[in-house]
Amino acid sequence: MVRISERLAALRAAMKEHQIDAWIVPSSDPHQSEYVAEHWTGRAWASGFSGSAGTLVVLGEQAGLWTDGRYFIQAEQELQGTGVQLMREGNAGVPTMGEWLQAQLESGSTIGFDGKTMSLAAVRRLEKSFGNRSFVINSDRDLLEGIWTDRPSLPAEKVFLHEDHYAGRTREQKFEQVRKAMAAKGADHLLISSLDDIAWLFNLRGSDIECNPVFLAYTIFSKDQVQLYINDARIEPVALQALKASNVVMRSYDAIAADLGKLAGGSTIQLDPATTSRWLIESLPESVQIIEGASPSNLMKAVKNEVEIASMKHCHRRDGVAIVRFMRWLEGAIPTRAEDEVSLDEKLEGFRAESPEFKGPSFPTIAGYGPNGAICHYRAEKATCLTVEPRGLLLVDSGGQYPDGTTDITRTFACGDMTDEEKRDYTLVLKSHINLAKARFKKGARGIQLDMMTRMPLWELGMDFNHGTGHGVGYFLNVHEGPQSVSPRCLDVPLKPGMLITNEPGMYRAGKHGIRIENIMLVTEDMENEFGQFYKLEPLTLAPIDTKPLVMDLLTGEEVEWLNQYHAKVLKELSGVLDGDDLVWLKEATQAI
Repeated sequence: MVRISERLAALRAAMKEHQIDAWIVPSSDPHQSEYVAEHWTGRAWASGFSGSAGTLVVLGEQAGLWTDGRYFIQAEQELQGTGVQLMREGNAGVPTMGEWLQAQLESGSTIGFDGKTMSLAAVRRLEKSFGNRSFVINSDRDLLEGIWTDRPSLPAEKVFLHEDHYAGRTREQKFEQVRKAMAAKGADHLLISSLDDIAWLFNLRGSDIECNPVFLAYTIFSKDQVQLYINDARIEPVALQALKASNVVMRSYDAIAADLGKLAGGSTIQLDPATTSRWLIESLPESVQIIEGASPSNLMKAVKNEVEIASMKHCHRRDGVAIVRFMRWLEGAIPTRAEDEVSLDEKLEGFRAESPEFKGPSFPTIAGYGPNGAICHYRAEKATCLTVEPRGLLLVDSGGQYPDGTTDITRTFACGDMTDEEKRDYTLVLKSHINLAKARFKKGARGIQLDMMTRMPLWELGMDFNHGTGHGVGYFLNVHEGPQSVSPRCLDVPLKPGMLITNEPGMYRAGKHGIRIENIMLVTEDMENEFGQFYKLEPLTLAPIDTKPLVMDLLTGEEVEWLNQYHAKVLKELSGVLDGDDLVWLKEATQAI
């Protein structure tokens, strides 16, 4: 941990030079991405914590890192010996970042951060958290730039077309929808910073961020033109030709702030405070009126069109083949004691790579055996990973990127003998999964309502899991996509037909085991009567759920029926694309219980 202490010392020296009393390093980039390019991993560089969510705050002699329940175990391990205190966000007695800063700093102190990496909404939350205390905000520089000497450069990977026959809508059709939404808001201009929205709108994909087929860019829509801010030398010729045919004006990536500063006085611009950086906000002339709200592309992207839905179903059949072959191989490999968590990850990716359409994982595979399964976003490394033994439980959470879809699946496997606690926990997680899978809910329902329904089998026994139940999923895009989710957070986003959500309840016991069962599900219409329109969920993921850990006495007849029907669907969908020993194995794995 010597390097972390040296980095923190260098950061503190830079703070002293610029008369900054507290420096905040978030996890984001100028586009407020969940996963970021290496250039923007400053929080991990300065603290040693590698999780995707967390905020580091450095004072003259102290440092704290705030993260949520998904990362408590991981952060505790990675922060040991760094001098950075773990702040378990949301836990009783743990101060918020604002409360901590109030307690540690005098009024008039200067709090700094890189204005490119903090959204307008995040800055507002920060300032509100100060209460009546008065602090000076300094956001005009990136202190890491001068001390991170081997900082990776900005990515500049090739940008390529996502053909219209995959997208289901041309970019011109999408542009027209956006302009109609702008007109309804009275906006002369629309600024979009979020990378997945831009990739989806322009029917383009890239690889600037690991596992996420996006590229660094901004866009400004106006009534009579569309400007794309990207270094166009990286765009493949056929894609560049298509953009020009669509009358897209190409501008340099670095020109965005200057162009915003030239907008006509009295004009209006729509932007999303959650995804627009403070830096860009401060670039706007004071006379430009801001209309705050999510980009219309956010919801357009979330509700999949008929081509996207059909393609996702085809994609999941292909991915299901790879998963079944992996499961069959795993069953024979575990007794040999010759495989570890890393080799399992490599083997699974190899099965997916047998498909020529495979473009790579949709996120780093989580292969956690025994106690490592309890680390929600665990990433195995060869030097420290566990060998899989023929006992206990193995959690494997993985996904693939394909031109016709994105997959995300978790299965927990019985490796051999199990404790009664492992069996009970597994069965309770499956009951929770089935609760959501069987849900019928009324039009207008929000994710928080379905989240409560999912957790009931655990809550009845005083148990819970410390993460959301489900998230939206992109279409050959980010595996985590909004605005919809199923979680305890109260988001005012009704679930609509065409939306995708994951169904992934879990159970985690530190030092023992982790369990999660996950399918991607499609919101569809169910029934309509005098009480209104009702929706249901259709599973897209196709892979057996291990029945060996089940405690049958804990399952109701309806739950057994659901599991048997799901397995019948898996067999029906995959039997036409599997043969030989793979098909024989699948028939056994999906037998009715």
